[in-house]
Amino acid sequence: MKSSKKAGELLRSAANSGDLNFYGNVEGNDIFKGTTDIVVCDGFVGNVALKASEGLATMVGGFLKEAFSRNIFTKMVAIVALPVLSAFKKKVDHRRYNGAALLGLRGLVFKSHGSADEVAFEQALIRAYDAARNQLLDRVRTRIAHAAPLLAGSAQAPEAAAATPT
Repeated sequence: MKSSKKAGELLRSAANSGDLNFYGNVEGNDIFKGTTDIVVCDGFVGNVALKASEGLATMVGGFLKEAFSRNIFTKMVAIVALPVLSAFKKKVDHRRYNGAALLGLRGLVFKSHGSADEVAFEQALIRAYDAARNQLLDRVRTRIAHAAPLLAGSAQAPEAAAATPT
């Protein structure tokens, strides 16, 4: 816990200097509100969040399908609502968000979901292609090189302040 608190302090310091856009801790509902573009967490927490989200989207889709299939009237309403339902289904389709870059490697590596079908795998390939075309590794390397001295300086500042007589 101490290291995550220290990491938060360093990131806030870099954000205060204008070198990093750091929001801070987020709640679970912030993931879907768009509070931030990226949420960083450990693998277990991330996997739970992803699996729960995928399961919820599938469950809601099933509930809607069941509700619109009850009788002739709900089926007619479904026809009228089809454009909205189709847009909703497309937006929450987890296959469209497949493919994650593994950072900290010397090459470009993308991880695809184990149960990915052809639609999901295509999305992972598109993400990998976009990352290569937009020089993701070089851009990340440049940002880390720029931020490293700032973070190192921030890490030394609290120790120096603690050593200064008052």
